[in-house]
Parts: sequence; C-alpha cells; structure tokens
Amino acid sequence: MASVELRPGDTLNIIWSSVQDTPLGLREVESNFAFTYDELLAKLRAKGRSGKSRRSGTEGARFSRVVALATNAMRKGKWSTGADIDRDEVFERMMSRFRMLQDKEFMNITGNARESLVELCNAKGLKPAQRKELKDILERAGIRVEG
Repeated sequence: MASVELRPGDTLNIIWSSVQDTPLGLREVESNFAFTYDELLAKLRAKGRSGKSRRSGTEGARFSRVVALATNAMRKGKWSTGADIDRDEVFERMMSRFRMLQDKEFMNITGNARESLVELCNAKGLKPAQRKELKDILERAGIRVEG
C-alpha cells in the first residue's frame, strides 16, 4: 500500500483502470483523476452526500449516462476508448433502454441528456426511420423537438 503526502499547492493524480459495460459490451477503460489539495480538503469537510444529485440512483439518471456515452460515440464514430462503433447497433441499444423507462422516470432524465437527444434527433447521421422513432419517443417523454 502506498502512502502519499499532499501539501497546499500539490495535486494528487489517480489512475483507475476498470471494466465498463457499454451498449456494445464490456470494455476496459483507464480513467485519470486529478485533485488539488484544496479540492480534497473541501470534499473531506463537506457534510452529507457531497453534492450528489438526488436523482443519481434513478432509472432516468442511469439512462442519462447511457445517452451521454451513446450520443458522443455516434457523433464521433468511436467509443471514448477509440474503438469503432456500429451506429445502428448503438442507436438501437440506446432506444431499447429508452423504451424500458416508465413514464414517471422521464422527469429524471438530466438536462444535458435531453439536449443531447434533441441534437441527435436533428443530426444528419440518423436514418429517417431512426429519426422518426427518436422524435416519437422524445415527444412521449415531454421533450420538445423543433422541426
């Protein structure tokens, strides 16, 4: 076990290797986290849930994380790890997760996820049938799409 001493002005860099479940299966991902002395001190002094959103454990919030991964991958054509994607498969898996949401969970979809879904709906990379399916389900969720 390593012992680390951190003083004012220092930064702690943590490298974490983990296996993540993406819409296309398991992938090993390496994440880097940098914390300054002041940030760590503030987190240690914080009381309660350290600013965690009250909806972070809901199905809508979990879906929002899937949206972030899927829309970013569809925009770039690659996963954040650099692996190529099959846009049709990514879209279908995201939509199957969307279809599984109960109506009451739509309010727990984050603002960023809503914006990403609307941008995806208006993007040129979708097939007409995909655009219609996404637009229909967004309307069901009360998310307004222009056009």
